[in-house]
Amino acid sequence: MGLRHPHKPSEYPSILLYILDETHITVTLATAIVLVYTRSPHVAWFASGALEASQLAKGIKLLLRRPRPPPPPPSTSKPSRIRPKKTYGMPSTHSTALTFYMAYLLPLLPALTPSFASYLGLSPSLTLGVARIALFGSWAAGLWSRQALGYHTVPQIVVGAALGAGMGVGWKSLWEVGKERGWGVEEGLGRLMEGVWGMTFGRIFCS
Repeated sequence: MGLRHPHKPSEYPSILLYILDETHITVTLATAIVLVYTRSPHVAWFASGALEASQLAKGIKLLLRRPRPPPPPPSTSKPSRIRPKKTYGMPSTHSTALTFYMAYLLPLLPALTPSFASYLGLSPSLTLGVARIALFGSWAAGLWSRQALGYHTVPQIVVGAALGAGMGVGWKSLWEVGKERGWGVEEGLGRLMEGVWGMTFGRIFCS
């Protein structure tokens, strides 16, 4: 469930649900690796948008104060939640974050996949198709897991997904409008990243 209180795969109804329950760790780690490797202002903008979407969902939870679904009665054979969560349930933060990723990245795949296709020696159209299926499948599985694990109701997942979609489309549009109108977002983020990189890694390697 998390870094401080990890669960064993055997505690889950299936290994798939165990993997899906750890997406907040794997997705965050993957994003951080890409950001450090590329030092791209666009990746930094994307990552900050995903963080903003998650924080917005958590803020709405505190306003609405809607409870999570109760655990199933002992008389049923339905598996109970791995660990009952103490936070509120409306909207699903995981659904918001995952849908932000999907809404932001899906339109970018045609521009991102040709280099991978060339590197792998595959057809660009085939690579694009596989990438779309992988992205959509991961998103759908992540949302399904929130209900399957008993963490959220379907309405909580749907509202979280709607919030993530709106944030993803809006955040991507802001980036594009900023570039077209010369707001200097890309340049500013680039300077900020270079400064942070120099202050952290520069001191490590120069000390």
